[in-house]
Amino acid sequence: MKKFLVSVLLFSSVLIVLAVAFECMQRRIPNTYRFTRGLIENRGGNISTAVIGSSVVNCGLDPALMPSGSYNLAISGEWLCFNRKLLERYAADMPHLRTVVLGIAYQTLWSDDDPKADVRSVVSHKIYMDIRRDGDWWPGSEVLSAGQLFLRKWSKWYLRHKPTLHNDSLGLDHGYDLSERKREWKEEIPDMLAGQSEQYAADRDKALYRRNVAHLEAIAAFCRECGIALLVVVPPVHRLYAARAGAEQLGDLRAALRRLAQGYANVRVFDYFADDRFGDDDFYNGNHLSADCGAQKFTRIFCRDAGLE
Repeated sequence: MKKFLVSVLLFSSVLIVLAVAFECMQRRIPNTYRFTRGLIENRGGNISTAVIGSSVVNCGLDPALMPSGSYNLAISGEWLCFNRKLLERYAADMPHLRTVVLGIAYQTLWSDDDPKADVRSVVSHKIYMDIRRDGDWWPGSEVLSAGQLFLRKWSKWYLRHKPTLHNDSLGLDHGYDLSERKREWKEEIPDMLAGQSEQYAADRDKALYRRNVAHLEAIAAFCRECGIALLVVVPPVHRLYAARAGAEQLGDLRAALRRLAQGYANVRVFDYFADDRFGDDDFYNGNHLSADCGAQKFTRIFCRDAGLE
């Protein structure tokens, strides 16, 4: 029995050492969460305009074409609960912040960063940005939280030697450049849109919708209290995507944004969803602009419309 216990102890010790070593290796891999926190902590005193939201603006608004002091702090897959917490956690580190640009996608009000939807986002915000969801109980460990998901990142960086971070110095994500676009990107639009529409259909009692609207209102109220203008922008989507979008879902989204602008004097809404000025090369896929082409065009249009020139 004693030998068995010793063997179990030795085996457990080896597993613990391996887990700790793997966790340490994971923490060394570049990622957008740590990069974004670094931008705020190292450049916060220079930030006057901050772009926040998910990937639709992370690749769609180029700070280089915006007024001096503009930075893109948006993170792919980051939804409203974390957009709100990013502002609340880091506003003090950006003392000259006067304008926040919040990107909204077709599915934003029916998406939620919780472990069931995206454990990687929940854990990465906690580890790398010191941002936690209310009532968060997930451990601050990539290995313990979702080993298989993070193993892919480990493999990509250490085995395949591929980049895990594509942001430039101002935050624009060049992982959405035309050179990275799939050949079959148009054929994938129906499936992409179907998945995003399922989220809307599943929210029958509109509980998720109301929760996300509450996050929107909290962001607007926080900005108002801090003397910050909030520019809410819906970036353009490809014509094939726009043609298949559900009228009811789009109507609910626009109604929420309209009410937000009516209720908060510091809020303005800019809706480019079905803007027909954008062609194929302006898009990386159905609902993301190409960072090296479409984003340039869209940023100039948006800045002119918003008076940010």
